[in-house]
Amino acid sequence: FVGSTAAEQFNETAAYQTCTTTPASCTHLSLDGNSMTGTLPSELGTFTSLTRMDLRSNQLTGTLPSELGSLTRLTHMDLHSNQLSGSLPSELGNLTQLYYMYLYSNQLTGTLPSELGALTRLYWMQLFSNQLTGSLPSELGALTSFGVMNLYSNQLTGSLPSELGALTRLIRMNHQDNLLTGTLPTELGMLTSLTKLDLHSNQLTGTLPSELGKLTRLSLIWLQDNQLTGTLSSELGALT
Repeated sequence: FVGSTAAEQFNETAAYQTCTTTPASCTHLSLDGNSMTGTLPSELGTFTSLTRMDLRSNQLTGTLPSELGSLTRLTHMDLHSNQLSGSLPSELGNLTQLYYMYLYSNQLTGTLPSELGALTRLYWMQLFSNQLTGSLPSELGALTSFGVMNLYSNQLTGSLPSELGALTRLIRMNHQDNLLTGTLPTELGMLTSLTKLDLHSNQLTGTLPSELGKLTRLSLIWLQDNQLTGTLSSELGALT
């Protein structure tokens, strides 16, 4: 952070001092809700026993160092509500124990790395309110533990990949306020655990697939402000 080096600034915090005595044995790093500034030091990659990293609600800037990919025991990554920029490093795909990924409300750019498809234990993906671009990688369909995927308020383009139909444990899909195009894939009808589907304010076209009638747990479906056409199929009457 701010100071002669990023690591030295970290040393000003007692919690970090405890960890830096034996970084490889540190399991929790919680410095959330402070006024910390500067960048994330690459030395964080030496904390190889870390399971929780909570640096949310600070004023951190700069990019996510690729060295974070060395934290292979990490289950919780919470860096939301900072001023982080740059792209998501592909090395995040090494974090195969990750359960929570909270990176929302930053200034992240670039595309979603296909390597994220290796995070098969991921349940929460919170990347909303950034400046992410590009299309959703089909590899996200491999994340069969997914429960919540929130990518809204970015600049994502392209169509929804049919592979998302494999996410049968998904409860919430919120991708509103992007630039998504194309038709709704019929495979969305396989998301039988889904309770909320929000794709409003995109550029989606085509008709509503009759397969959506299989989503009997759905309580909210928001598709307004798109370019959808056609008629409502009778199968949608099953959404009671």
